[in-house]
Amino acid sequence: MNHRINPHNQNPEDGDKQIVSQNETIGAYAHCPPILKERYQTIKPLGESVWSRTFLAIDQDKPSKPPCIIKEFVNLDDRKDLVFQGQEIIPTFSCDPVQLDKIGKHPQIPELLASVEHDGHRYLVQEYIEGRNLATELIEDGVFNENKIWQILNQLLPVLEFIHDHHLIHGDIKPENIICRTKPGTTIPEFVLVDFGVTISANGDLLSIGSINGSAEYAAPEQTQGKIYPNSDIYSLGATCLHLLTMVSPFELFDIKSDKWVWRDYLKDPISRHLGRILDKMVQRDHRQRYQSAAEIIKDIKYGPTPVDVILQKPKWSVTVWGAAAIALLSLVISSRVPSPQTQSSLSDLSETPTIVEREPYLVKPYVPKPETDEYTTKLPPLPPSTGILDQLSPLRTLATTSGPVWSIATSPDGRIVASGSTDGGIQLLHLRSGQNLGTLSGHDGPIWSVAITPDSRTLVSASGDSTIKIWDLYTGRLKNTLYGHLKDVFSVAISPDGNTIASVSKDKTIKIWDINSGLLLYTLYGHLDEVQSVVFSPNGQTLASGSNDGTVKIWNWRYGRLLRTLKGHSGPVWSVAISPDGNTLASGSWDNTIKLWDLNTYHRQISRRSQRTLIGHSEKVQSLQFSPDGNTLASGDFGGTIKLWQIHTGGLMGTLKGHSAWVNLTFDSQGKTLISGSFDDTIKLWRFSPSRF
Repeated sequence: MNHRINPHNQNPEDGDKQIVSQNETIGAYAHCPPILKERYQTIKPLGESVWSRTFLAIDQDKPSKPPCIIKEFVNLDDRKDLVFQGQEIIPTFSCDPVQLDKIGKHPQIPELLASVEHDGHRYLVQEYIEGRNLATELIEDGVFNENKIWQILNQLLPVLEFIHDHHLIHGDIKPENIICRTKPGTTIPEFVLVDFGVTISANGDLLSIGSINGSAEYAAPEQTQGKIYPNSDIYSLGATCLHLLTMVSPFELFDIKSDKWVWRDYLKDPISRHLGRILDKMVQRDHRQRYQSAAEIIKDIKYGPTPVDVILQKPKWSVTVWGAAAIALLSLVISSRVPSPQTQSSLSDLSETPTIVEREPYLVKPYVPKPETDEYTTKLPPLPPSTGILDQLSPLRTLATTSGPVWSIATSPDGRIVASGSTDGGIQLLHLRSGQNLGTLSGHDGPIWSVAITPDSRTLVSASGDSTIKIWDLYTGRLKNTLYGHLKDVFSVAISPDGNTIASVSKDKTIKIWDINSGLLLYTLYGHLDEVQSVVFSPNGQTLASGSNDGTVKIWNWRYGRLLRTLKGHSGPVWSVAISPDGNTLASGSWDNTIKLWDLNTYHRQISRRSQRTLIGHSEKVQSLQFSPDGNTLASGDFGGTIKLWQIHTGGLMGTLKGHSAWVNLTFDSQGKTLISGSFDDTIKLWRFSPSRF
């Protein structure tokens, strides 16, 4: 339902009571000629506000007769009855059509096709945007999740910045005026801001009473008093987001008695503090306390929460008990990633599908890196000189007890940091030698399925169940960028050897390639028939390997989006893939409890069913694989918490490490002397890696 400001109404909260039915209004004021400018033929009325009426039309001049929108502005003689606070209402439309024509060049703003004066009435003809408006989506699909709100903000804030830079104010932002469409050949939603019929020229701070526009529910307080500023649009966008999160009218989300917003009381699902702070500032009732520009919000989104507090804390070495609560959480997380049952025969019969590569726009304003100075030694303690401590450690040592189950783990190439991702959405940073807590990166709203660190040890990339990828500055703890594009959980991320490219895989069955510096989405690769669980670059950066719930491993030339080879041998989902440092061997770990080694130099067949070797020894599903830096040893972890070490050249089992009570993920330090394991039993452990012991 569309709400609009009624000048007779002294209480804007009664705006929904002032709605006139569409049929009545169109019947009373349908002055639009059947054919406008001997070209645009009116088809049917779409709606009406106090000052304008909207019609669906077609362009008869074009062979395809595409649809378009005609907006008719009410003639003064039609509304002589309008009075506000004893003053006659004089409708003023100060927006120059030339300005509308300029902003219509933006891809997320309808193009202005014509501006016509006819029989004392003014008409604008605009591009028709096909898709559902957000009000319709809310009714049909229910409340929006946080990820979608981030998508809306990241797409529409640059549009507002563009409009305001052209000295215009939209003046009527609401769910009905935001259209969600999908471009042909892509799956990414694009949000378009429509209905620029009441757009106002922002040449001064104040407007006359006659130019009150907008919808009461979403209009900023100053707008209902005859004043409007560029950040009045920011208020309306914020109020729109609150409505989409709660499905409750903004009138009800603000408590007049206590003079404060109470929208959090109506949330069906909690949201992050970061998004909450941004929305709170967007809907400040006093425009002076509100964000002053869209650029300010974009900056807040880009850099995320406050930097990590790197004050070193006393390490905690006590081991927590694996309790019933963790087991319950374990079952929930498994259910979110467990594939649908498949038989072995069905996996062997999987047919190849054509590889589709598409270039897609990035949804966030690209991040432009600034020159960096080496602040590392001021943020992290220097590594102490080697004293042989690691060599004197017992085979097992608990590096840290975390605040929750650990799903992912990575070490920085310089050997300083261990980063672990938890199911609570936090990323904990630990000093590798001492175990001291360096801080936590917070910003995701779902489990951290994967973390990776660039070769220069400066940047961390995280993938989450909230469908996003985040890029962090490890020196400052700042969020540099958030990548939107996947439609479902992002299960794994990998960074190319040159540190310039990110590969991500998702529950949505796709592989996406990103530029790490700008955040641009370069390609989307299709080919897997089920959720993609793991991804890795080859050491030379030329190829990419991915493992999926469809039981296959695919080898890609990612630069050209070409599928080179499909490896079929497992009878269950493939949750882990790893490539040896020399680039000759690929290891795949599966839910069939086996590990297979594949020769990557054999390319004579596009589909390979025979592996070089199968490693058998795990009694549980294989979750994680990691080659040692020298390439001679493969470490594997399973759902039961067991770690096994394998000799690559012979395939022999070198040893079994037991210390965890739940599934485990693995990484080696850069020198290959220490194996680090993070587990769902809330612990991170260090293992002295000495092959001669076994």
